[in-house]
Amino acid sequence: MYRSILLVALCAILAASPASAQRKQLCRFSHEFSPVAETHRIGLSFLPLRIVSWFIPKSAFNGDAKDIKWALKKVRSMKVYTIEMDKGKKIPDESIRLLKEELAREAKFEPLMEVRHKGSNVHFLSRSGNDDRLDHLVLLVQDEGEMVMLHLKTRFTMKDLQYLVSRFKDQI
Repeated sequence: MYRSILLVALCAILAASPASAQRKQLCRFSHEFSPVAETHRIGLSFLPLRIVSWFIPKSAFNGDAKDIKWALKKVRSMKVYTIEMDKGKKIPDESIRLLKEELAREAKFEPLMEVRHKGSNVHFLSRSGNDDRLDHLVLLVQDEGEMVMLHLKTRFTMKDLQYLVSRFKDQI
């Protein structure tokens, strides 16, 4: 019994270790604002994401849990960075533009789309191994005084993204 618990714990630690390697550009950007903002980072690898998907009830998310579970199965790891500026100051647009340029230049990310909704901006950037599959997605969500950056290692295809957009476009 003790050996099986030890083996499960060791597997969990090894599965979580890829999540500790943060995307350099996003980490640097978050660190730039740490003197004037509250910043946080968290990473989840495949195993914790899979376990979370097991516990999502069918009635969750207004009955859309099936689609959420399906999308979680396509995500191999996720890193989340948050920045909350002091006194609600806005993160300068120039800083975000420079971050996007740095992601394009150093990490070979390409802009996928940009969505503006009620004062918030969401920038989607992708890096892929081939034309159809998106191996890496970066989402930059900018709001008044706050910013969330997500780096997702995925197995999404363009068809998968089109499906998700069509399913959730009325809820945005």
